[in-house]
Amino acid sequence: MSLIFKNSKVSYHLYADDTQLYISFRSSDSVNSLTTISSTLDLVHSWLTSNRLTVNPSKTEYLLIGTSQQRSKVTSTSLTFCGNQITPTKSCRNLGFIFDSDLSLKKQISAVCQSAYFQIRQIRQIRSSLDISTATMLANSLVSSRLDYCNSLYYGLPESTLLPLQRVQNSLARVVLPYIKRSDHITPALAKLHWLPIKQRIIFKIATLTFKTLQHKQPSYLHDLLHAHTPSRTLRSSSLNLLEIPRVDSETGRRSFSFASSSVWNSLPLSLRSVETLASFRSQLKTHLFPP
Repeated sequence: MSLIFKNSKVSYHLYADDTQLYISFRSSDSVNSLTTISSTLDLVHSWLTSNRLTVNPSKTEYLLIGTSQQRSKVTSTSLTFCGNQITPTKSCRNLGFIFDSDLSLKKQISAVCQSAYFQIRQIRQIRSSLDISTATMLANSLVSSRLDYCNSLYYGLPESTLLPLQRVQNSLARVVLPYIKRSDHITPALAKLHWLPIKQRIIFKIATLTFKTLQHKQPSYLHDLLHAHTPSRTLRSSSLNLLEIPRVDSETGRRSFSFASSSVWNSLPLSLRSVETLASFRSQLKTHLFPP
């Protein structure tokens, strides 16, 4: 199928058995762009049919992403797939992560909080039978892993949007450390458990992704977005291992990996940007990000 997509104007991403097609367009060019996607989908259907495979168009989801003003200007919002008309949905799940039309990610955060609180209640019921090491292990595997899943996508969200996630972590810490009262400040408890707060965990994930991408030059679709900072003349900054921060005007654009990774990377001290091994980088990064 990748050969079909390479000959089309649409971009694509393949992961295991999941296939995503996407295209960027101005509202004035919506008809042509959606027609392009429709024709590409029909080519996919023809290829599958010729190879005695089937596809269910009714299970195909289509999300129109943009600001409310941008989406309101789109004259045609439907596309066709093998004769079936598909209209945009308000949100859809992509590899377990819920995307919405304006990328507010509120529905995703709500779903994470709901599942996390369920696990917290389960742990609370058996906490008296667990030692602190086992309770911490369960908390990390059942709840913290949910808070960390794809959390780099939370970069740039308002603190009010991230607050429910922080409340989940605070509640989890009080279950693992039952002597912590609700009136007590949560920062010492998080430090005792070696848990970074939610905002710092997001920075940790982005910095780690950037480090691995720079070290191994993989995955290529992320490495292509990173560019070393090259000053116009020989300056001391040329040896500081900095990245070029792209000029972005929109708030959504400043949440992109190219902007977030460069901004986070450049904010790290030189000693951290010069570390050579992943284990050492993660250890020093966690120490650097812990609140004072």
